[in-house]
Amino acid sequence: MVRGMVPRRSRPVFVSATARSVAIALPVRDEEGELPACLDALDRAAGVYGGPVAIVAMANNCTDASVPLLERWRPRHAVLHWRAVSLIDGCRHAGWARRLAFDAAAALLGDDRDLLCSTDADTAVAPDWIVRIATHVDRGADAVAGRALTRRIDRAALGIEAKRRLDLLGRYYTALDRLRAAGAPEHGDPWPRHFYEGGASIALTRGLYATIGGAPTPPVAEDRALFARIREVGGRVRHPLDVRVFTSSRLDGRAPGGMADTFARWVSQPADAPLHETYRIGAALAAEGAGAADRLSFLTLPAALAEAQDAIRALGPPPQVEPVAFAAFRKVDGDRIAEQVAEPVHRLVPGERIVGIAGPVDEEEVAA
Repeated sequence: MVRGMVPRRSRPVFVSATARSVAIALPVRDEEGELPACLDALDRAAGVYGGPVAIVAMANNCTDASVPLLERWRPRHAVLHWRAVSLIDGCRHAGWARRLAFDAAAALLGDDRDLLCSTDADTAVAPDWIVRIATHVDRGADAVAGRALTRRIDRAALGIEAKRRLDLLGRYYTALDRLRAAGAPEHGDPWPRHFYEGGASIALTRGLYATIGGAPTPPVAEDRALFARIREVGGRVRHPLDVRVFTSSRLDGRAPGGMADTFARWVSQPADAPLHETYRIGAALAAEGAGAADRLSFLTLPAALAEAQDAIRALGPPPQVEPVAFAAFRKVDGDRIAEQVAEPVHRLVPGERIVGIAGPVDEEEVAA
């Protein structure tokens, strides 16, 4: 299955009496362009958290400068562990890459309450990412599926029409989230919430990871398979809006069938072509699912969005959103850690707000 595994640095087991220890699984495949920003963001989040944090990078089948970059990079707050692996034919895909990273990260944790997280190497987590994950787990969640947002600068680089298309899709998906939450509220996962479950932001306790027997390894959609297995064993999954990461809008992805392939299809397809997994409101919200005849196109999407906006307004005033309380953290390295003024989650649902830590976040967020 795996050959050439080269461990780097020692692998101590973290023990903390005051905070959950955290290990972050990071699969890496030819990411020399995005990896520095990803690592720096994780390190900053570790500094905000204040507890013990390990970043476990699993460089698999890399042919670029990702491995030399890992050799040179020095964190200020977290501890870096990395390995270079060569996956054999049949296992050279995202499922096994994330599984190996998860297993190596889980081995560093010493308590079932500790947090096992994962993100993607083309993604930058928000400064309060770990703090907010820990808060939701402290409140009773067994796993947390964070919200992935695309970066405005990346969308703009794709061109005016591509940006318009991605912005339109983001607004429609956000509207569907609001309507789904209103139509089928889940105990322990109330609005405000989203319905995204992707590798860009995953978190679960070490105990739950052991219960599910490790991460599933399908070649595509390994992230969805992981959350499906969590639910199978009765795990409580929270989908909060305040656990945020910012991911690229690139069109040349590393995993076949992944988000980059979907973006490429969206920005290049004819306006009247059916959209991937994008359905009219009634079908999208129906318990029995949607069919091919229900798929929208970029020609019919604006009308569907207008219908969704009308349905949201009919729900009445939005519920009051309680700011998430911060877990204890220390002020480090002169970073100014403070709650910022509440800002709109999305223009589509005025008045629904989140509170976060001041940081370099996109002022115009669009769901991935």
